[in-house]
Amino acid sequence: MTGQIFLIGAVRGLVSEGELVVEAIKDVQPNIIGLSISTESIQAMAEHLKTNTELPEPANFEEEMYIEGLSEFGEVIRPPPCFSEAWKLSQNNGTILKGLDMDDEHFSSAFCKYINSIEMIRQGRCNKKWARHGYVSETPQEFVLEWDNVINWLQGYKNLELARERWIAKGISKLSEKHEKVLAIVEFERFAGVKKALDELECDYHTADSES
Repeated sequence: MTGQIFLIGAVRGLVSEGELVVEAIKDVQPNIIGLSISTESIQAMAEHLKTNTELPEPANFEEEMYIEGLSEFGEVIRPPPCFSEAWKLSQNNGTILKGLDMDDEHFSSAFCKYINSIEMIRQGRCNKKWARHGYVSETPQEFVLEWDNVINWLQGYKNLELARERWIAKGISKLSEKHEKVLAIVEFERFAGVKKALDELECDYHTADSES
């Protein structure tokens, strides 16, 4: 018999989303928490939170644009509170924390599989185009979906994100085979895709998102 799956879609970076995650963890009382980031990312986040070291500047223009746009809806910090608050609670109460996304090796393989050199060149030339984009979003959830559509406009990048969603869903399904209650915290722009992938796997789940 498989365990219960609880999903929450959270906006990365928004401070208020950390409170949403804390409440979800308290309500669900999961045996294990899955985050839609890799094990390496959890380790890097943990190192920062333990040592309070300064994080590097945003890695690319996409991340800069994300932070600038999302800031219109509230305070944005790094690492994302939706993940860092889950880590803090797991340290306090001993709940297992698991990375659900591809590790570096598998992500590199997927990137090479889905994205060709022409798409990489076209993507790299889009900074000015993205900077001119006028966002019409009225909520942070709408913003991250609009941002995602702007960034992942080429088919190869769309296919890569689809592969991530399926990978994350399979990870959630596997956790439910071993644990009574699984809470998965998924970045909002991947939330609908992960739910669809879980439906394809015929997994039952309960959902809560930051618009509820």
